[in-house]
Amino acid sequence: MRATINGKRVKDRESLHSLLREKLNLGPDCGKNLDAVFDVLTEPGKERIITVKNEALLRERLGDYAERLLRMLGDAAESGHVRLIRK
Repeated sequence: MRATINGKRVKDRESLHSLLREKLNLGPDCGKNLDAVFDVLTEPGKERIITVKNEALLRERLGDYAERLLRMLGDAAESGHVRLIRK
């Protein structure tokens, strides 16, 4: 699966988690926190390619939470189940 997380579409944490559920097909059961997203992203047998665009906007709008998001995505990439592309 391929998904793009575009900082232009993120206004706050709520819109970020809505975007994550939509783009990554996380389903309604996935909690609205980064730990829950990580757990779903690193499930065996499911490879995802995630592109992050407009990181500066993410940082501007989400502050420290953007850094936590990017760190979580990097950790998911290290698991081997996610390929992370940062543009």
